[in-house]
Amino acid sequence: MIDENSFNEAFDEVVNNNDKIIVLYSGIWTFINNLNFNIKDNSQLPKTLLEIIEKKIGKNKTLFLPSFTGKIFSNKKIINFKRNIDKENGVLSLSALKKNYYRTKQPIHSYLVYGDTSKIKKTKILSSWGENSLLEFFSKNNARICTLGLPWNKGCAYLHRFEEIFNVPWRYKKKISSKVKINKKNLSKYSEIKFCSSNKYKLIYDYKPFVKYIEQAKSFKKSTNNLIKFESIKASCLDKIGFNIFSQNPWIIIKNIRETKNWIKNFKDLEILESLN
Repeated sequence: MIDENSFNEAFDEVVNNNDKIIVLYSGIWTFINNLNFNIKDNSQLPKTLLEIIEKKIGKNKTLFLPSFTGKIFSNKKIINFKRNIDKENGVLSLSALKKNYYRTKQPIHSYLVYGDTSKIKKTKILSSWGENSLLEFFSKNNARICTLGLPWNKGCAYLHRFEEIFNVPWRYKKKISSKVKINKKNLSKYSEIKFCSSNKYKLIYDYKPFVKYIEQAKSFKKSTNNLIKFESIKASCLDKIGFNIFSQNPWIIIKNIRETKNWIKNFKDLEILESLN
């Protein structure tokens, strides 16, 4: 079983002391039955695990947890930043939402931030993944990107960064705006430029080329505890992998190439026009 000490050991295997910015994508449901913390109520497991992670982060490092609201955005006119978060972000993010974390000002791709928030509060975020985005911030600050309980193809939004950098034809830019409720009194309008895929046609990804090189990268780290899937890589290594793959053949990550090219040829322009209305 995984107690606090063994989780701390796993954390130290995956995150270096000199890693200042840690981005964590998690799905602890894959190993939650293996957790054995000294608590009376198992419903408190996510909260307890988050507190253990917070202790490891401390005041001098910065932890980023995804708090995406894409599904909520499609159904609601107003997003409540104190309450709203897509369940797919995982229970650690849901637990963090209940605490006094700083939340970046984006309508659909926000992150909850713990620890040293000085840098991110000074950063102007205009895009989801491209220039002036959080992913660019992670790149410039060489963040440690971590997956906890998730495979890389499901737990790393950072991989979308290269689609925008290389301006892949299966996406197009769209301004996303939404009213955001900060508290009972304040209502603001947040916006970001997203490099969107079709909302009518589904892309099928194949991230095996990425995963193959991630596991071979110099900065790749993996916990030796077989009861927990905990891995990480530095943003600088992900950048090298992404630039190498996309400069050779960006289509290598798409499974349904034929159908995607058909959408680009026959429907993309129409969908872009419709998105402007």
